[in-house]
Amino acid sequence: MTSEAERKSALERSTLTGLSLPIEAATPAGRLALTILHHPQLERVGDRALLPALAAGGQASLSRAEPIFAPPGQALGAPLGDPHLSRKPIHLLATRDGGIEIDLAGSSTAVAVRGKSLQGAAHFSAAQVRRGVILEVGHRIVLLLHAVAAFQGTPGGALDKPREIAGESDGIRQVLWEVRSVADLGMPVLIRGETGSGKELVARALHQASPRRDHPFVTVNLGAIAPSLATAELFGAERGAHSGATRRQPGYVEQARGGTLFLDEIGEAPIELQVALLRFLETGEVQSLGAQIRKMDVRVLAATDADLEAKVAAGAFRAPLLNRLSAYEISIPPLRARRDDIGRLLARFFREELEGVGESHRLRPPSPEDKPWLPASLIARLAEHDWPGNIRQLRNVVRQLVIGSRGRDRLELTPAVERLLADPTPSGRAAWPGDDARPLGPLEAADRPGDRDSTSSLTPSSSSLPPEPAAPSEPSVPSEPSAPSEPSAPSEPAVPSEPGGAPRAPRRAPAEVSEDELAAALRANRWNISAAAKQLGVPRPSIYMLMKRYEGSRGASAPAPEEILRVYRECGGDLERMAAQLEIAEWSLAQRVRKLGLQ
Repeated sequence: MTSEAERKSALERSTLTGLSLPIEAATPAGRLALTILHHPQLERVGDRALLPALAAGGQASLSRAEPIFAPPGQALGAPLGDPHLSRKPIHLLATRDGGIEIDLAGSSTAVAVRGKSLQGAAHFSAAQVRRGVILEVGHRIVLLLHAVAAFQGTPGGALDKPREIAGESDGIRQVLWEVRSVADLGMPVLIRGETGSGKELVARALHQASPRRDHPFVTVNLGAIAPSLATAELFGAERGAHSGATRRQPGYVEQARGGTLFLDEIGEAPIELQVALLRFLETGEVQSLGAQIRKMDVRVLAATDADLEAKVAAGAFRAPLLNRLSAYEISIPPLRARRDDIGRLLARFFREELEGVGESHRLRPPSPEDKPWLPASLIARLAEHDWPGNIRQLRNVVRQLVIGSRGRDRLELTPAVERLLADPTPSGRAAWPGDDARPLGPLEAADRPGDRDSTSSLTPSSSSLPPEPAAPSEPSVPSEPSAPSEPSAPSEPAVPSEPGGAPRAPRRAPAEVSEDELAAALRANRWNISAAAKQLGVPRPSIYMLMKRYEGSRGASAPAPEEILRVYRECGGDLERMAAQLEIAEWSLAQRVRKLGLQ
């Protein structure tokens, strides 16, 4: 049994220590685990039990007494230990298709999936396990069955101080590894992530782990600055440099001298500011309005939830600036890709919000015969949601629940939260590894042919289960949501349907697309990004990410004006031949040719 000191919540662990080497990829066929998303004793939330027998094609047991759950990276732990769970185990069996079968035969423990009780046995496909299967057990505990990655090395190391970045999921551990790796190097870092995913927290962690930690950390939201004032706001203005400048105005760069300047919403920077910012990144020189050029020692971090590659292709963002800012990139996983952190975040947010209204006693462990204030069924619903607004949205929902249930003996859903959880996840969000590319079907019967050995005699009863929600149709390569098209940029031509009305290629993970496949698809479709994406079975934004990944590929704006001019002369202005030679989309080339005054 671990002591309270040993069982520190994952929410209070060090930001940067404990990661000696990066993470390996995980698959359902690799390491499987059960993670506690909710437990009457909240300090147990986040504890994990590895299930190595399932990876070997065997079975694992789940009961009051087994398996042993421990905080990630620690060896000592304890079983679930709740009296509402039977001592007779539930059996988890690996199936031949890479899925998992749950067999309740012989156990009196109640198990529910998405609000419906399981009876007998049910099968979960490999795709469902990749998404994470949420189990409500004994009406009091919520578990997540999911795949976990392996570390090449041993997590550990001295703790420093409580960190703001909460979580122990593989995705967050990878982010912290990258923060630790690049923090002391002084180079620009581009932080990518969906809205509400914690980009500023990562920027602050980079600053705090760097030698500049004792100097200013200045945050600038470029989306909130008027374009006409952006350059003066960033680089400053001398007295009398413009109307209204009655005194010297130091810019954000000067305010961050010796420290870190964090440029949030960098995709919203006006073109004029992009030019000045590029010069600053290249030379370290600043010229305030009405002043001489000065050197300024400032580290620049930038963040965006926009598809900057698409903006570059549309002429709304300068490629040289993108290249400078992305000297190193950190991609923050969305909350749906680190579902095992939802329990940790909920425990932290409920504690903080209840303290704020003077009702922290609500989270005291209930007696076995009492109903808990925080129902396990509600935690299971919250964990199932895909949270397009990520951590910010999750925190707002917790605040809504706490305020709406003040003085009540049990937490209740407010109408607003009920509507949120009932709505399907909005489309058009960013893609991330683990987002399944194919819709998930209903939970399948346990005796489906080929899934189990012929000696099995379990009776399936999956008909009592509700349909599995469709998994998002995004790729496995980190990408960002597409930014709105600029008014002056022409839209890419519509993708023609395949001959004979054939359906598009089956959805697949972009990580499966080789460099040769990408090049062949782009050439076959004359560098039409949408058509190539359709042929490969991946979303359009993923093509830009793949082109960036493979050094042999290049984006639509890559050719220099001199190269375009040379090819223009060689091909006699024939855009089709020029596009084939330059290996870019014809529509984008036409735009570049017009800008160069060749047509």
